[in-house]
Amino acid sequence: MKVDCVAAANLDRQTECLLIFESLPIFGQRSLKPYGRHLLTNKKCNCEDIGGWWSSYEKYLEKGDTIIKKKGELIFSIHKKDTVLNFNWECEGKIYK
Repeated sequence: MKVDCVAAANLDRQTECLLIFESLPIFGQRSLKPYGRHLLTNKKCNCEDIGGWWSSYEKYLEKGDTIIKKKGELIFSIHKKDTVLNFNWECEGKIYK
């Protein structure tokens, strides 16, 4: 089955998550549903990765990390104490921005 990369990219552009992990999410599911504190408001919150994109970065995530996925963008960032990891959105071998 052929993937509609443009439609999938447009869907992922609608997602936003500015979250500091308080505990790691449950991995192994199709989508990542992290829980923690909102980066700007410090209020408890959770995000939902509708397309399952973020879960592919499980090996990079640790308690205390901050994830940033801004609405309208296709970059997923993991901010650690000493580094920032940025991941582009890819589909069928092509990077979308």
